Amino acid sequence: MKPYKISKYLLALVAAVSLVYACTDDFQELNTNPALLSEEQLDVGLLLTRVQQEMIINGSNPIGTLANYAGYASSGGNRPFDGGFFSDEFAKGYRNLLNISEIIRLTDGDAEMQGQNAIARVMRVYIFHRLTDLYGDIPYSEAVKASSEVITQPMYDTQESIYGSMLDELKELSSVLSETQQGSFGDSDMMYQSDNEKWMRFANSLRLRIALRVRYVDEALAREHISELVNMDLIESNEENAFVPSSDDFDSNQNPVYNRLISNSGILPEHMGQTIVDLLNDQDDPRLTILVTPTPNSVMVADSVGDSNLLEYRGRPLGLEGLERDAYPTSDLSQIGLYYREPVIEMPVLYYSEVCFALAEAKLMLDLGSLEADVWYERGVRADMERYGIDEAEIASFLSSNSLDVVADEEAKLEMIMNQKNIALFPNELEAWSEWRRTGYPKILIGSMVGETDGQIPRRINYPVSEANVNSVNYQEVSTRIGGDLMTTKVWWDANPNVPYEHPGEILVPEP
Repeated sequence: MKPYKISKYLLALVAAVSLVYACTDDFQELNTNPALLSEEQLDVGLLLTRVQQEMIINGSNPIGTLANYAGYASSGGNRPFDGGFFSDEFAKGYRNLLNISEIIRLTDGDAEMQGQNAIARVMRVYIFHRLTDLYGDIPYSEAVKASSEVITQPMYDTQESIYGSMLDELKELSSVLSETQQGSFGDSDMMYQSDNEKWMRFANSLRLRIALRVRYVDEALAREHISELVNMDLIESNEENAFVPSSDDFDSNQNPVYNRLISNSGILPEHMGQTIVDLLNDQDDPRLTILVTPTPNSVMVADSVGDSNLLEYRGRPLGLEGLERDAYPTSDLSQIGLYYREPVIEMPVLYYSEVCFALAEAKLMLDLGSLEADVWYERGVRADMERYGIDEAEIASFLSSNSLDVVADEEAKLEMIMNQKNIALFPNELEAWSEWRRTGYPKILIGSMVGETDGQIPRRINYPVSEANVNSVNYQEVSTRIGGDLMTTKVWWDANPNVPYEHPGEILVPEP
């Protein structure tokens, strides 16, 4: 993994701004604010670097609140069923959409910058996809326009229309990227270094993700796109994985979990969720010791007798209240593994393993594609384990004991696929939560905490208070349209009537 020094790009941008401030001899002749970069001075590559840094490096937190909803984490300090944790997501998304839209505007119609324009448009779809999956209906068609066309109070488009637009645009961009070699961001593009073929494969794979997401609400739309995509160039190996590496040059460019450790004097108050720990534990998964630390008590016991077989791994259920907390003391709980505590790691966007599990589901549930679901399932497991450097013998042993053929029921097969997809998506908590909302898997054990959601995992997050204040008419309209700006309101594609599934386990309580 190549640890790009993000600082050199951002420092260059600061230097450019300083030059603008210095050029004041002809101030009266200037037609623009001298504190602003002109189009000629603006480096679109620096804008892309900034967007990727904010949206990808700082866009994933496997032990945050969203990770609670994905089954990845369980924090005793916060209240995951209460609102108010996401005030920056909306602002961050639209701030970066403004930057990416400026790249698109500055490169539009320039034959020598076709590549930059197409890459920026794919990034714009990626950011809108993230925002609409968080909130549902969002400002889209009237949002992030040029300064001369700006709409200060944009309307909220329906998620249904946004999804249709994103799918069509990615289809178009795949063709553009496959046909052009013009224009390059170079190393300013921290994800693929402006490799247009890899960006084309990413665009197709992102389209596959988006198309599969609508399967329960609009199967015809899902079929339309997936039937094309199964015969197109997708991400086909770990070498083509979409990610941005963090960097150790500045705190803001480092792995957020590492920064959390530093700011808390080496202590993490968040524990691993029981869901993912049980999935790993119950199947003797070799990824267990990579993703999860042993419990402090078991480490003490194992060290005292020199027997590592005594190490235990235990997660915490979600939403514990009152006496339930006492049954899960910190000394008997696991935390995130050492692999994800380093300052420089891969920050995920979309991995080959996700493509494999998507194609497995497409074959199982829609009978699309030439390869059987079990082939894609095994490829997905293998891809994720190889990403961690697990050797072939361990992979083969795991697959022989956890074959998709061990269950005959179609829904049971889907659950196996989704359970493995949940592990492979780690640490991408938004995607894992979205897949839980869509399919109900993996099943998540919940305590008696109630909060704003009546003890249920949220289906969306609230719009920021600022929208109610500065875009009040449109905010009121969209709130009425979706059934209330509530965490329990389902987004358009969240249409599986069986979600949530009841978890078969029980919450422990201390004996009197």
